[in-house]
Formats: sequence, structure tokens, C-alpha cells
Amino acid sequence: MAASKNNRILVAVIPFTYKAENPKYAGIEEGLAQAVSSELVKKKVFRIIERERVDTLLKEIKYQQMGIVNPETALQLGKHLGAQAYLLGSVVSVSVRDEWRSVKFAEKTVRFVEVEAEVKIVDIQTGEVLGSGRAIGKSKTAEKHAFGGKIGDLATIQSMTQKAVQNLSEKLSKDLVKTYKSE
Repeated sequence: MAASKNNRILVAVIPFTYKAENPKYAGIEEGLAQAVSSELVKKKVFRIIERERVDTLLKEIKYQQMGIVNPETALQLGKHLGAQAYLLGSVVSVSVRDEWRSVKFAEKTVRFVEVEAEVKIVDIQTGEVLGSGRAIGKSKTAEKHAFGGKIGDLATIQSMTQKAVQNLSEKLSKDLVKTYKSE
């Protein structure tokens, strides 16, 4: 059962970071932050401050360039927004691989995309981690060729990454709610 609106803590979403090795996919952390925020709103456990409000305030207090949120920044941010906690997250890895198989007259190409990320909700006043999660979002597509014909098309890496991020956001939001409620 969802907590009443007054009992839910107000959470500011801090811009997520990209820590994966391959810089080619940098930028997906923004979509992940938005997707996790949307999933958390659906769960009705937290109240979420719009990212645009947080981004504007971070720019005003000039901490966004630093790419980090230290306790002083978080406290100042919380006071300005009325937030009790902040949501941090990072993309840890992105994997894209194609597998090709051939059997007699048929060929099959399968593309896999995996995005791994971690998130946590931290109390602004105490620095205590209130909830956390780490998960992998996956997406898969295939294309077959036989006797000169083709069945299916490989989806683009971009569309597969978006699907993996959506899958990932659902898992991460469940983890956040589960760990928050268990404390």
C-alpha cells in the first residue's frame, strides 16, 4: 500500500554519472535518471522533485561542473528545494555484442545490449543511505537469413539501449523501494 503523500519523503534527483569504460554511450545516464524518477513516482513511496528544478538550482550554486555532490552541497540543495533526500546514480557498464551463427543454409545474427547501473537515495541531513540498488537491464534482437531471404531486422543499438535502460529503471526502482522499506 502506498504511503500518504504527506508521509513520503521528498527526493531531489541529482544528475546521474557515466562511469562505463566506453565513452561512445555517454549520455544514456540522463535517460536513466528520468526513467528511474518516473518509475519511483509510479511506486508512490517517494515524492520526486523535477530534475529541471534541481538542474537549475545546481547551475545557480555552481556545483554541476564539479560533477559531485558533497555533504555541504547536498544540505544547501536540500534547503533550497525542501528535499529530505537525494537520488544519485551512475551507469557502470554498457555492453553491446553481436553473435553470428550458421547452420547449413541458414544464418542468424543476434544482438545483445546490457546496461548496468547503481543508484542510492541518501538522507540530506545525515548522509545515511536510505535505499540502494544495482541491476542490469537487457535487450536482445535477432535477424535470420535463409535461401536469400531475411526474417526480422536487427534493431538499432540506440533503440536497444533505450529498451535496456527502461528495463533497468524498473529493476532499480524496485530495489530502491525494497531496501527503503526494509530499513
